[in-house]
Amino acid sequence: MHEVGLVADLIDACLAEAGDAPVERVVIRRASTTSEDAIRQAFAMLTAGGPLGGARLDAELMPVRLACGCGFDGPIGPDDDAGGGVLVCPGCGAIHRGPRTAEIELLAVEIAAAPPARGP
Repeated sequence: MHEVGLVADLIDACLAEAGDAPVERVVIRRASTTSEDAIRQAFAMLTAGGPLGGARLDAELMPVRLACGCGFDGPIGPDDDAGGGVLVCPGCGAIHRGPRTAEIELLAVEIAAAPPARGP
């Protein structure tokens, strides 16, 4: 499950951007060939009890498309990714070299609002 490594790098980037401030929300873009469930599981596991433990993860989809000689032309999902940049046509099973795209991109790290100051 290489998503754990991807999410570990994502968390490092979030912490670098947030510093010591508590994070409320992390917004990412994920390739359609990368499992959202696996990303969410890894994020929950790796952030539990840490500075990002309460952060909400929002994921936007970046479709990865494949055009094959069999006539298939459309977006593909995690089941169509054989790893190492190899894609399998869901129409006929032909092997293709996939485009070089980021699997996860960090779009935003939203800092939690500070609680209102208490009066004297």
